[in-house]
Formats: sequence, C-alpha cells, structure tokens
Amino acid sequence: MFDPNQRSKAFNFALKVQEIFGLIMGFFVIWSLCAIFFSDIEYIFISKVLLTLISIGFALVTPLIDFNESHATNPLWTGHARFHLVWQVNAMILSSFLSLYLIWFIGDLFSLGLVFCIIYLWVIAFVLTMIAMPFYDGELNDINGVPPIRNTFFGQSIEIDRNVQAISGVFILNTYSLVLILI
Repeated sequence: MFDPNQRSKAFNFALKVQEIFGLIMGFFVIWSLCAIFFSDIEYIFISKVLLTLISIGFALVTPLIDFNESHATNPLWTGHARFHLVWQVNAMILSSFLSLYLIWFIGDLFSLGLVFCIIYLWVIAFVLTMIAMPFYDGELNDINGVPPIRNTFFGQSIEIDRNVQAISGVFILNTYSLVLILI
C-alpha cells in the first residue's frame, strides 16, 4: 500500500512515528559525539542512552508498524503467518523491556553485555532470515505492505527497504555503543 490514501490512519501514523524516531536517533548520535568531545559525561552513560533508544524503538515503533493491515491484520496473509508475526513482535517487546531493566536497574557491565547480545540476536536473526529467503520464497515486503524509503543520492533515485534500513541502523548504533563501553 504505497498510496497513503489507501492506508489506515493508524498505518500512516506508524510510518510518521518511524520517521520521527529516526530523526530522534540521529539527534542522539550527534548528542553522543558532542558529549564525547566536549563534556565529561561517562562513555558508559552515553552507551546506556543509546541502548535505551534501540530498546524503545523495538518496543514501540516495531509494534506500531507491524500491528496493522501491513502485517498482523494483512488480509493477504494466512492466519498462521499472522500468528508467527505477532509472536515475534511480542518477543521483541518483552526482550526490550528486559533490556531496559538490565540497563537501568542492574547496569553493570555483565548486564550491558547481555543487552548487546539481545540486540545482536535480533540483528543476526534478521540477516539470517533475509539470506534464507530463496529457500522459503520470502520477500522483504508485500504489495500491500510497508513502502520503501525513496531517496536521491548524487542524482540517482534509490529505494531502501525500511526493515533493512532499521536493522542496519540498529547494528551500527549497537556497535558504536559497544565500542564506547570497550574504550
């Protein structure tokens, strides 16, 4: 459903929230760089803030995108496929709540290591699922699913799948956060 007029208000709202959340993430990356170079904020705190943002994205933005007609109530999907999608999203939400607890209520290096592992597990699972698509006739998107992001770079128009964009961003941000802990 690439035409916004054919989507529900909830679906259009979810896409807008995803866009705004991406801007918020960008702001906090810039904040983190300023904090590193121009303040005495501890790197572990910066990392905790960035991990929190990833967890919030998994817990709030993912369900907004997936719990509408593009996924969970998609009329073209079988009931069993929708069941597995809702299961996966609920697991992501619960793992995000666990991550937030580990970050802010436990907060030691071991707990943060677990959070990094949880986030990398979601990234690795996505990549493995994407690689295996030829074996199960999978696709990154459906005709009535989430539209790709269209950008122009150096005069070339390109489309980026939103899942690929989000997971790539999560991988980069999680790795950046890990480096902050390790230095």
